[in-house]
Amino acid sequence: METKKITVNDVEGILNSIPGVLSTKIVFNDNEDIEELHVIATTSRNPKQISRDIQSIIFTKFNLDFDHKKISIAQIDALEKIKADRRIEIDEIFYTVNGNELKVGVKLKRNETVYTGVDESLNTTNNSYRVIVNATLKAIQQLVSEYCFFTAEDVEIINIGKKEVAIVAVCCISGSHEEMLVGTATIKGDLRTAIVKSTLDAVNRRLINIVCD
Repeated sequence: METKKITVNDVEGILNSIPGVLSTKIVFNDNEDIEELHVIATTSRNPKQISRDIQSIIFTKFNLDFDHKKISIAQIDALEKIKADRRIEIDEIFYTVNGNELKVGVKLKRNETVYTGVDESLNTTNNSYRVIVNATLKAIQQLVSEYCFFTAEDVEIINIGKKEVAIVAVCCISGSHEEMLVGTATIKGDLRTAIVKSTLDAVNRRLINIVCD
């Protein structure tokens, strides 16, 4: 494969799926060769192992062989990153019904900035769940920009251990890479809030990536 055919999103999307890797940033030179590769990873794996995985995947997937010295790995404690992610809060959920039409808006807040997502659909039980997820993802999309794209796959409400739980499945698309993300949240009175929390839980890792960039 020629280097010029490789996109940043393609490479970063695959590298972000490596165990322990939270975020990657690639810098190409004027010849469209990889000049620098910056990685944010957890402390769960030895950086040399991560570096070898990166070299192996890039060679196997893109037929590129480059000096491992171009890889820079910064490791951050996973617990600290989860704390950072919690700065994303639910600010407001608004919900209106007009005949058979359902409209849901979700406002998420991070560092005093509010991101609003709105979605609407026919007012059926299944749609009422999915439209909440879609509104949440539209708000999240403003936060992640074109880093990756999210789409709702499924929503289920189940009973487990005498508790009601909302389960949300989301597809994350980064370049040509697709990944299924699943989140859960216990329903504590308000179903809509639980679905939003479950959606946030599903995309938690990708949100951590953005918080760290």
